[in-house]
Amino acid sequence: MQADLQSMLILAATVIAGSAFLVTGMRMHANIDTVTGILAAKGIPYPRFVAMSGAAIEVFLGGLMIIGVWLPIISIALAVFVLAATAMVHDFWRQTGVQRETDMGIAIANLIMVGGLLGLAAATL
Repeated sequence: MQADLQSMLILAATVIAGSAFLVTGMRMHANIDTVTGILAAKGIPYPRFVAMSGAAIEVFLGGLMIIGVWLPIISIALAVFVLAATAMVHDFWRQTGVQRETDMGIAIANLIMVGGLLGLAAATL
């Protein structure tokens, strides 16, 4: 019974998280000019390349997660990706006022996501 529940929870986690990354990557690709502008405003070098790469990573790894391929590796790779993206885009330590609070909230939510991804990696070893 417990193994069945664990398997069901792992399946739900992979489909939900993988779908979220897939959709986010597709949205990023569809709005590539906006994302490029945000990255450029943050001083990220080669912002269009970074935006296109981020979209591709999210679509590709999200798709692999949905179908259950290399789950521990994909989960860790996405955790590293989320940490890097958060540091680049949601740099609350450089912000003030409302923008600081917004970016801090997003950074905290992203850390929760990283925790979940690492938990999924551990559960699927």
